Amino acid sequence: MKPVPPLLLSITFFILTSSCNSENTELQSSQFELPDSGIEITDAWARPGRINGVSAIYMNVLNGSAEPDTLISLSSSIAGLVELHETYELADDMMGMREAENPVFPGRGVVSMQPGGFHIMLMQLNQPLNVGDEVHLVLKFALAGDISVPVPVQSQSEQN
Repeated sequence: MKPVPPLLLSITFFILTSSCNSENTELQSSQFELPDSGIEITDAWARPGRINGVSAIYMNVLNGSAEPDTLISLSSSIAGLVELHETYELADDMMGMREAENPVFPGRGVVSMQPGGFHIMLMQLNQPLNVGDEVHLVLKFALAGDISVPVPVQSQSEQN
């Protein structure tokens, strides 16, 4: 596999964070109907991406349990590397992105993964992702266990 040129990585990062804002991604659970127990995923979607490139997945994670749950791992056969990332503000109003450490999903709460906040990065794509495709993602939680999610590939304009 050829290494990805730094300019391409910079452009990809810019595109993925161009609509970023630093809003809190933990939402009021009253805006959603929480499940009676466990974790439920809603409104999942992924950005298009090129082979050997990157994409991002966004969704709402609803925890109906009274107990907080921790995300242990993520996997998808479409990518060589899958990580939960968070966007943060650097100096001079620039945005940065880093892997989220110890992601906890509050009991009876909702975490919204969206541009400008938490998101799942698909890196080293082994095939292109085009609008209309579907990504299969598995989230493994400490309490809820494995949750398999079909994620449609959509353009950002479909989300506005």
